[in-house]
Amino acid sequence: MKTLMSRQTITVWILVLASASALRAQTARPPQADAVDAIFAEWSGRNSVGCAVGVALDGRFLYKAGYGSANLDWHVPITASTVFYVGSVSKQFTATAVALLAEDGRLSLDDDIRAYLPELPKYPWTVTIRHLLHHTAGIPDMYEVMERNGLDWRNRYAPEEGLALMAEQPLSFPPGERYEYSNGGYFLLAQIVERASGQSLRAFANDRIFGPLGMLDTHFHDDAGHIVEGRAMSYEPGPDGRYRQSYANDFALPGAGGLYTTVEDLLLWERNLLDDRLGGPALMETLHARGVLNDGSVLPYALALRHGEHRGLEWVGHTGSMMGFKAAYVRFPEQGLGVWTLCNYGPMVPQEYSLRVADVFLGRQIP
Repeated sequence: MKTLMSRQTITVWILVLASASALRAQTARPPQADAVDAIFAEWSGRNSVGCAVGVALDGRFLYKAGYGSANLDWHVPITASTVFYVGSVSKQFTATAVALLAEDGRLSLDDDIRAYLPELPKYPWTVTIRHLLHHTAGIPDMYEVMERNGLDWRNRYAPEEGLALMAEQPLSFPPGERYEYSNGGYFLLAQIVERASGQSLRAFANDRIFGPLGMLDTHFHDDAGHIVEGRAMSYEPGPDGRYRQSYANDFALPGAGGLYTTVEDLLLWERNLLDDRLGGPALMETLHARGVLNDGSVLPYALALRHGEHRGLEWVGHTGSMMGFKAAYVRFPEQGLGVWTLCNYGPMVPQEYSLRVADVFLGRQIP
């Protein structure tokens, strides 16, 4: 005797089939997947360090994968949701916080930085926020300053200590005279965000960037003891060639770095760079505008987005490197392609991996 399924049973089966269909779609391998896997083949074992990689076209994932282990003590595999420290990739988010405050009218990019940081000395020239953003301020690199003063940057320092240290440093050159990459400048930008907004960089970014975009696994790490669920550990080669843990837990002065994020969250940032979900219509123009020196020379560096060319195609992006973590974010605006690679081993060169992955998906568009 045949029995009819109840409406409830039918509904359950529809949901099961829909979920299975969604899972198949999520896990479907594009034809380029084998070529991407080959790029990361040496890092694919459970006893190996590795990388997470994401590839998106017009803000939609083409491929995402993890290779190697996030934690070699427990052989935890790297996935697209593994949380990585991304070093100087952080700078574009610090710059975005500053640009949003400029849109709010709470600061101007051409303001004298001493209007917000009166602790700094009266320099012979005016140093503007724009100078800091483009690395043309003459502010020395913070980590080099620490090294010269016998300070281990891996130790725990309060923001006030970092600011006091930078206030003791003379300018390396007149502002706008040349480009010289400076982590010190971006540390000062984090302090300016706090003074102008009344919030820490972490809180401001959560409220104005990560929260609105849904980047729930992303934050600026300003609390050294804060537990980060799903965080990868990092490694360097030891004297015997074996992996040795590198991650330093105490350092927590964000701005130049300090960002923790995932491949999946960076897709949400990629979408924002495509359609400007934050701020007004001029925000993307501000972020992508290149710096200009006093002599009129135009720099490849914008607001923590470096303009470059790869095999005849224009790209923008940034790299990051610290504490054994390596990261690279590369976008090809004309093609709508974004590739980001997050790794947990010091000797890795993730920008090279990202460009190789881009070649796979760009295919005939490159010579």
